Amino acid sequence: LVLENTGSVARDHLANERTWLAYVRTSLSIAGTGVALVQLFTISQSTALAENLFGTSLSLRHFSRPLGATTVLLALCILGVGVLRYFKVQTAMVQGQFPAARITVVVITVALAALVAITFSIVVALP
Repeated sequence: LVLENTGSVARDHLANERTWLAYVRTSLSIAGTGVALVQLFTISQSTALAENLFGTSLSLRHFSRPLGATTVLLALCILGVGVLRYFKVQTAMVQGQFPAARITVVVITVALAALVAITFSIVVALP
């Protein structure tokens, strides 16, 4: 796609690319958090086994991988949303329009808030 650089065409398309890169950064951060959660719970589990604490190892093993996998899947979903949004905005800008992202913002915010709340409640509830 090659466009004539009149008015703010180049600036708008570069802003769209920066927004896509923000989605990529967010996705990588969330995926890294998922891996870190699994590692944190694995280290906690080995420490609990070494100290012979009862019940902790089973609880950590039960929550660690599903929570990490959910976090990584959320990261992949956010990356997918970013790619779809990039091409949707690019197509709209070529036609002289700009689509607002209301629902996307709400859905991502609710999903991240739920994930943080679940993670926090698991960490606080476990001995």
